[in-house]
Amino acid sequence: MNTYDVLVNDYLHAVEQALQNVPAGRRAELLADLSDHIAGKLAETRHAEPHPGSDGHPHAPEDEVRSILDLLGDPADVAAELEAAELPPARLDINPGRKLGALIWVLITVAMVSLLCIGVVLAGVFLLYTGRH
Repeated sequence: MNTYDVLVNDYLHAVEQALQNVPAGRRAELLADLSDHIAGKLAETRHAEPHPGSDGHPHAPEDEVRSILDLLGDPADVAAELEAAELPPARLDINPGRKLGALIWVLITVAMVSLLCIGVVLAGVFLLYTGRH
């Protein structure tokens, strides 16, 4: 194992430990993406050379690897960002109890107004009928 392998594996392991709430399959995808991102950042420095052993990992001095990992930040913070990106957007939760309560009050109000209207009409008819005699 070279310096890259040791440092990056330790970093990825720390991120993995912090991602325990993410399903295993998705966690593996996130870690693979993060590993590719780290390798890409090292390749961007133009100082990294391909590892002679075709494992695809760059061969880089320890200080370059540490510099990239420091730029990424604390593994727990990286995991928190990855986990936050995985959460679905908050959905509006409608409480059926409140909705039902509001509906009942609307129905009671409509019934009371209807009874009031019927009462007024009946009172008017009564007054008209009794006023003629």
